[in-house]
Amino acid sequence: MEKTKLNKVSIRLINDAPLVSDEQLDTPKKAAKIVGDFIRNMDREVLCVVNFNSKLQPINFNVVSVGTVNQSLAVPRDILKSAILSNATNIMILHNHPTGILTPSTEDIKTTSKLIDTCDMIGIPLLDHIIVGPNRDEFFSMKMKEVVKFNKSVNYEVSLEFLKFKEPNLNQLTEKNNKLAR
Repeated sequence: MEKTKLNKVSIRLINDAPLVSDEQLDTPKKAAKIVGDFIRNMDREVLCVVNFNSKLQPINFNVVSVGTVNQSLAVPRDILKSAILSNATNIMILHNHPTGILTPSTEDIKTTSKLIDTCDMIGIPLLDHIIVGPNRDEFFSMKMKEVVKFNKSVNYEVSLEFLKFKEPNLNQLTEKNNKLAR
């Protein structure tokens, strides 16, 4: 008989070179400036997540995706990985538009809306999605521009009553079992 082998794996955060600033990361403008400086001149779209603690202080940031000149592949699972490992209670995402056009694409809006729901469901709210371009003084905050609704309280049904299961009639079950036994 062949033995079953199950490898044990470890998942750890590895600290890399920090972003350093004299300013606190407490407004969309400051986030666009501080984290934006890291991604704004990239030749492809780069998506980052900033993880915050319960006092809304930044814990760290993570480069989630490096895409193409006009798109970045980002799924909630990858965006939230560093947040969960960092024990974050809130996140903010930022990405660049190398073209300099800061208006969010339809895909940017869909991804953000989906991410808001996912984040709310697991208890790590998305604070904002900020788009930066080559110009340091310009940014687009989806929260400030009210492109999508942040801080939705998603209510999920926890009761199974909506399934309307019928209770089996014990007499019918007994009769069926008796017939099968014959």
